[in-house]
Amino acid sequence: MIVWGGRNGVIILDDGGRYNPGTDSSTATSTTNVSGARSKHTAVWTGGQMIVWAGIGDSYRKDTNSGGRYCATP
Repeated sequence: MIVWGGRNGVIILDDGGRYNPGTDSSTATSTTNVSGARSKHTAVWTGGQMIVWAGIGDSYRKDTNSGGRYCATP
């Protein structure tokens, strides 16, 4: 399972993690060239990449019209 962004109270996050249920462990994802902080976004798994699009950006009044992708296997 891959998680990206979201909120921690009023702070909109720009990081993520990978959870492995087989080992019950988490690993932080890289923040290099990230798509930016966002919450309430849409994410889709393609089988090898997670694509993130739209959502609320670094301010609660700022919708974002951008996205990014995370490649699970470089």
